[in-house]
Amino acid sequence: MKRLTPLALAMALAYSASASAALLNGNFAEYDPPQDGSTAGYDQSEGPPGWYVTATVSGGSVVYDAAGAATSGGYWLYEAPITRGFGDSKFEQCVAVTDAEALEISYSVFADTPTVDATALGIRVNPNFYANLEDCLEAQALDAGGNRLSDGGARPNDNVDFTLGADDGNQWIVRTPDQEPNLRYTTADIPDGTRFMNLSMRARDRPDGGRTNVSLRLDDIRVVQGGVDRVINGSFTHAPLFDGAPLVTGGGWVVNRGGDADLKAAVGPTTFALSGDNVFYFETLTGNFGLNGLDQCFSLDGADIRPSLFALTQRPDPELQIRVNVDFFTDDSCTTEAASGLRIREDFVLDGEAGEWLPLVAGTSRGPGEYADATHALLSIRARDRTNAAGDGPGEFTRAVAIDDVSVAAGVATPTFSPPPGSFVDSVTVTLSSSTDGAVIYYTLDGSDPDDTSANVPSGGTVEITSSSTLTARAFADGEFSGPRAGDYTITAPPPPPPPPPRELSTGCSVSGQPSPLDPTLWVLAGLAGMSILWRRRRTRQR
Repeated sequence: MKRLTPLALAMALAYSASASAALLNGNFAEYDPPQDGSTAGYDQSEGPPGWYVTATVSGGSVVYDAAGAATSGGYWLYEAPITRGFGDSKFEQCVAVTDAEALEISYSVFADTPTVDATALGIRVNPNFYANLEDCLEAQALDAGGNRLSDGGARPNDNVDFTLGADDGNQWIVRTPDQEPNLRYTTADIPDGTRFMNLSMRARDRPDGGRTNVSLRLDDIRVVQGGVDRVINGSFTHAPLFDGAPLVTGGGWVVNRGGDADLKAAVGPTTFALSGDNVFYFETLTGNFGLNGLDQCFSLDGADIRPSLFALTQRPDPELQIRVNVDFFTDDSCTTEAASGLRIREDFVLDGEAGEWLPLVAGTSRGPGEYADATHALLSIRARDRTNAAGDGPGEFTRAVAIDDVSVAAGVATPTFSPPPGSFVDSVTVTLSSSTDGAVIYYTLDGSDPDDTSANVPSGGTVEITSSSTLTARAFADGEFSGPRAGDYTITAPPPPPPPPPRELSTGCSVSGQPSPLDPTLWVLAGLAGMSILWRRRRTRQR
């Protein structure tokens, strides 16, 4: 049995003595997936969570069929008839990448054909690189190259085509750089200044096109950079959420869009989730807090209440805001309000760094002595976008906002890691931070739970990791530990220098050169890995 030091004992007692409010599913670990066997259809300028249908003749669908998918969940279906031109069927996402590291694209394709003969069916991968998200979204909306950087890269407006053959029908075929080297992009292939890539996946049926008895499925679409898959919803497991939808049937979170059925949100796994695997995100916003809400009625259980959460956006702006409300009630359905004056309300501005989680902690708390007869409270997380010229709604392109790690119990904030866990070359310096004033961060690198004997740094301090490690940390302040946060950091060796060019022989002498070694930059973007934002909102048609 481990013997506690006096400080560790004091912290353990303080932590165990505090009551805990019964907020459910604060890290969105649970959600109801789309019903297996269902289909969601999309026309031009629509798309499933994270994706955008730029151009299509016949439309496309997400089919939620675990047995028929390459991985699990669902797949994208290019519906028959597929035309003979790649330009008629574009399925796209703006993916957050960088010019500092090589990247690899992969996907799986399945041809639904009457026989195994899939001759003339094809898939094209067309990546284009952009300096910012606005340029990428504009290119999608206009169905044009726009201000792409690709024209100046080593592989301008690159197309990587795969034509299926006579024996390729009715089976999943995996396409990776091992089968198609052109799906690998070195740092020399990526234009300087790149921050986003428009990943355009296209289909065609040649020579004539228009066959009504063939279709193509896509699944497991990935863009891997720095050991992290940057694609959002590449396996089509995210659940689309509309007004009134619960995340889990029977209790917990409910989406509140004020009766507007066209506004979109979603939940699902991402590689940048802070706590667990999943995040919740608003895909489309309005300029009104009342139309962009996520609500939960929870039991107070005698706890001190101070709401907190983390928010992330790729397009920060002072007019992009989060509001947190907590209202107190005397019944378990949150309909009979307790005494007035108890409400906690706080507004936050999302003007931090693009693609980084911003901790939002209310400055006000309520204890059991204050809320007296109240037994439950309604937590409402609201967002609004007033970035247009008039200051009353979204600009030309809406700004998506992701939410994670929601808590209502007052206490020490769990630390965050920057950059987030991932794969790094040679070493990485990680900043450990807690939003609690004066916090000290205790940490380990072997996956064990830290205590007061572990190494520590003040909040905002750094840890250098030089070999693959599991970083685990707790913040400590005012005699109390926070909950733990952990993440795996993989350290790889620098790439070898390129080989010397072939020796050139001439009249008795030879000349050879040796380029300098590559100089990789250590960077991983903590982002809503390429969340696609719709330029024009339409209601998804279900069928």
